[in-house]
Amino acid sequence: MLYVTGITGHTGRWFLQKLIKENYTGRIRCLVRENSNTESLDSSGLDIEIVYGNLEDTTILEKSMVGVDTLVHISTILFSRNIVEAAIKNNVRWAILIHTTGRFSKYKSASEEYINIEEEILKKRDEIGITVLRPTMIYGSSADRNMYKLVDYIYNHKFFPVFGKGENLMQPVHAKDLGYAYYNVLINENKTYNNEYNLSGKEAIKYLDLLKCVSSKLNKKTIFINIPISVSITAAKILNKIKKNAIISVEQVLRMQEDKTFSYAEANRDFNYSPMSFSEGIDGEVKEYISVADKRK
Repeated sequence: MLYVTGITGHTGRWFLQKLIKENYTGRIRCLVRENSNTESLDSSGLDIEIVYGNLEDTTILEKSMVGVDTLVHISTILFSRNIVEAAIKNNVRWAILIHTTGRFSKYKSASEEYINIEEEILKKRDEIGITVLRPTMIYGSSADRNMYKLVDYIYNHKFFPVFGKGENLMQPVHAKDLGYAYYNVLINENKTYNNEYNLSGKEAIKYLDLLKCVSSKLNKKTIFINIPISVSITAAKILNKIKKNAIISVEQVLRMQEDKTFSYAEANRDFNYSPMSFSEGIDGEVKEYISVADKRK
């Protein structure tokens, strides 16, 4: 029995598509929220059992994991403790947990909680096999929380403010690459069991080049205005003093200068992880955005 959380989410949908594509024959139990759209699960042709509940409900988690051998926890890292505790109580053999490279940020507010959760869980490897997958910033459709907002802003504005020079490196990863990676981790247990992998995009790209790529895909002539870091920090401080829920904090300005690049060499070696480039991956997201934007007109 395979147990999955987050299968109706952004990367979970691609995991489901990969299971379908590969004609997965095992039994699957999916925990989904009451208001989740389960049409894709119902029409998948797979042996899927749906359990309705949420990850805060430890009773539901414990009951629904009876008979489970392996779990893939795609939903947020914030509930990984609950998932692992329920799994251990049910003698689940192997947990594949989708966490985040955010744990490597040098800024405590961005990384401290992630580090604490992960380190606590990894100490339990004597009770359950644990494989940790850490994606970088995820993009690929309107379901992402980052790139789609950026696409929307560039589409609707002539000018785009860039804090600093925009030379910080990023390595966004497409949701499809992640969904497919989850499957490949699952079927390569002899190599992936109890290991940890960073899952990033094909290559690092400067933030400013990323912005220019999106602008080009949208056929926009965006004017990027570089704002010196000292000015950006001062502006953020003033904004936070006069506005309770300011749109950006000083730390966020500083974090935007941080390189976020990670090697996926181990993932390539162990389960042939080979992600697409940002230029290739953003095409679909831009097309989706334009299609929706055209309908609004």
